[in-house]
Amino acid sequence: MKYLVLSVLSIGILSLTSCKKENPQLGDAPLDEDAVFTYAPTDSSDNIIDFSATNPDMVNIWDFGNGLKGEGTNVYAIYPNAGTYIVTLTVFNKGGSNSSSQEVVIDQTDLSLLDNPYYNALTGGANGPGFKTWYIDSSATGHFGVGPDPISPLGDVPEWWSAGPNDKPGCGIYDDRYTFHLNAFKFDMVTNGDVYIHNSFEGAFPGSFQNLGDFTAPFDDQLNEQWSVVEENGEATLTVSNNSFIGFYTGVRTYKVLEISDSTMSLQYDHEPASEGLHWYLKLRAQ
Repeated sequence: MKYLVLSVLSIGILSLTSCKKENPQLGDAPLDEDAVFTYAPTDSSDNIIDFSATNPDMVNIWDFGNGLKGEGTNVYAIYPNAGTYIVTLTVFNKGGSNSSSQEVVIDQTDLSLLDNPYYNALTGGANGPGFKTWYIDSSATGHFGVGPDPISPLGDVPEWWSAGPNDKPGCGIYDDRYTFHLNAFKFDMVTNGDVYIHNSFEGAFPGSFQNLGDFTAPFDDQLNEQWSVVEENGEATLTVSNNSFIGFYTGVRTYKVLEISDSTMSLQYDHEPASEGLHWYLKLRAQ
């Protein structure tokens, strides 16, 4: 299965813990040939590049040379702007890692690739300010909630519990701000000092304390991260990078976009581990 990674040129870890060599569980590190990859423009556009790793048995992590990363054996990356990009594939197994890099030259700028409804809604688009800030809409019924995974016949709704207006004051979720930039798909998470997390993650956030059913935790701003949108089978998912996340933390950083407009957005997301059988829901509003 190939995933579309929506990427844009900036105009402007996997870490493997070493074990002793005598550990019988540790195999050989990847060879040079394991990190080989091929690429070619797609039929739809010379600015959309199809990348293929040659070893599907490895964990394949991509750096597309434009500030964004991806994972998978086969991925697409979009380069709206002309330029030369150094693309690096790093492969991992239990024995270690290996990398290779190649130059990808994009001859022509094609800004029409930026005219995407998700880009436009999240950031204001290329003809707008180029960024937009979102927040949890605490005044809306159902701005935060939970339902079953898999969903019931009722559909993508928080049927088990749905927050009323301002149901979680002082928990650290209502003052968080999420800014999506079109330039380099930069993402800024501003926490104002704390966040709201599921009680199962108490141990992962030092200094957390119980607050209205779950936990509030100290947490720094996560700035200069990235966001990406994947469209597949008529659905779109939104992913943010590294330690950043949106809303109530449940261990994941990928969100299904249920609805989006210029001013409102509804998201559904999972719980880690998935065996918990939960879907969480958020409603956001543009600032």
